Amino acid sequence: MADESSPFLPQTERNRPRTIRYWWHSRSRDAMSLLTLLLLVGTGLGIWVYGTLPTSDPDGHPHEYALSTTRIRNHLNKFLEIAEAHNNSRSVTNGHAASAQYVIDQLQRYGSCDVYVQHFKSPVWTVNRTPVLKASGPVSVDYIFGTDFQVMRYGGQGADIRGAKVKVVDDGCSATAIGDVEGRIVLVHPHGKCTIFESAFLLEQLGAKAVVFIRSARYSTPSTARVRITDWKEGDPLMTVPVLSVTHSVGQVLESLESVRLDVFTDTRIDVVKTFNVICVGRHGDPDSTVL
Repeated sequence: MADESSPFLPQTERNRPRTIRYWWHSRSRDAMSLLTLLLLVGTGLGIWVYGTLPTSDPDGHPHEYALSTTRIRNHLNKFLEIAEAHNNSRSVTNGHAASAQYVIDQLQRYGSCDVYVQHFKSPVWTVNRTPVLKASGPVSVDYIFGTDFQVMRYGGQGADIRGAKVKVVDDGCSATAIGDVEGRIVLVHPHGKCTIFESAFLLEQLGAKAVVFIRSARYSTPSTARVRITDWKEGDPLMTVPVLSVTHSVGQVLESLESVRLDVFTDTRIDVVKTFNVICVGRHGDPDSTVL
């Protein structure tokens, strides 16, 4: 039996019936939730390798019994220290490398697995300044960021649009249904026939200056969903024009004003940066029965 202070216990053919791969993955600027951290500690560090609840057989299931609140908190505190040392972030462009190195060090010291690094590129979206959305014409309104509207994540590069005409589109999934949107800001309802990225990117390709999605009435706040291909890989398109979301009530007002014009200001950017995954492949078990 290993030293009880070690976060990993030895793995044998008897208690290690299959190969397990531990995966460290960071593909966005968003801070990891506590759940993700717990999953990282539980699976990324290989403490809990079976994915089952503890049994009454500690000798037969040593990894489950190696999991403890103290060990989890120790790892969480370490990740917090890393974040505090990197602008309160462990994103791709800040503390990710240091966080991943901590995982590598722990796995190489205690893990019964071979550590590999997989390099790839990932888009990183940054908001530099508070965005602005104003309406003018029959009424003049300065909409409140975070309450009335949001810039959707990966919603384009920065832009300063003044007095743009507006076109309302019911079906943002069909170029035929969309019609002429050249130079306009398009108000559109999300449609089940395509994703919000497919709709926004089509509108951009058709010449829209910006895209504003009107959120469903069942939500009281604007959306911050990602406007990006879910399984994005290098070479896939990204949005260039601003993509915003407004609440249903704001959208209804804008739709009802025939001659309304909009100002949109966003100071955002999308950079494609190099990053990496950490993969640890277990040395025991059946290589043809792998759990990732």
